[in-house]
Amino acid sequence: MVSTKYRFMALAIITVMVSVAALTIVGCGETDSGGSITIGSGDFSEPWILAEISKILIEEHTDISVTHTRNITGSTLLHEGMQSGDFDLYPSWTGTQFAGVLEMEITEEWRDREKIYDYVKEQFDQEYDVHWFPPLGFDNTYALVVREDYAEEHGLETVSDIVPMADEVEVAMDATFYDRPGDGWVDFQAHYDMEFARGHSMDYGLLYRAAAEGDVEAAIAYSTDGRIASLGLTILEDDLGFFPPYDGAMVARNETLAEHPEIEEALSVMWGAFPEEVMAGLNAEVDVEDRDFEDVAREFVEEMGWID
Repeated sequence: MVSTKYRFMALAIITVMVSVAALTIVGCGETDSGGSITIGSGDFSEPWILAEISKILIEEHTDISVTHTRNITGSTLLHEGMQSGDFDLYPSWTGTQFAGVLEMEITEEWRDREKIYDYVKEQFDQEYDVHWFPPLGFDNTYALVVREDYAEEHGLETVSDIVPMADEVEVAMDATFYDRPGDGWVDFQAHYDMEFARGHSMDYGLLYRAAAEGDVEAAIAYSTDGRIASLGLTILEDDLGFFPPYDGAMVARNETLAEHPEIEEALSVMWGAFPEEVMAGLNAEVDVEDRDFEDVAREFVEEMGWID
């Protein structure tokens, strides 16, 4: 007959074994959950929409949990965040990183979209262990915009047309363009051999209104922004070819893709699916129609048949 003392000892051992087994099961569950990643995006609608579409596709087609962190001001901060491991994925543009992070000079040999994409993709892989996915289908370059009535009054169709009156023109732009070397504010004026009266660095969401209401005569806009047409603004042709191609693409850490190779398949439907008119339309739904970017992203994904 087993004593009471040993019966208690046996029960204690069984209790510990059950607890360990339960912890093991929980631990296995966490390992099989797919883990989590963070997508970063800038401080305007286009990267919000693209990041949110990526988030939806990854969460719908994998077991990965995704956090979308918005309003990271400037491409350099996003790049640094990826290098430090704060971000696993973010939307970017080839021209932004060509002249920004890679500090390449914009010359005539670097006007070809495919050539710039191939260079940026190769350099980011070699120098930063970062992968550029295929282009999304649109070129969102910078553009000088003015009010339509102002353009008609002064006969403006190209950037060269505004050169003789540049010293009377104030221009609004975001902080990224104001500060960036290569294809930013200083080099833009030098390329056209002109000097504007003043440049105003401001939040990107404010510069369109400033131009439309006449607070400034011109603004540096993004060519796929839906607010250009809706606010009665017009793009002046970059007739001397200053701005390089800005092909949109998703960018990811190689380490993240090695750990979660299923991400590439989940996002592959996005490649080439966003021509300029589509991206501009999505941007307009947020910026002009004042819709939530999350709703716009999910509606688009559903309409494309990318999720059930």
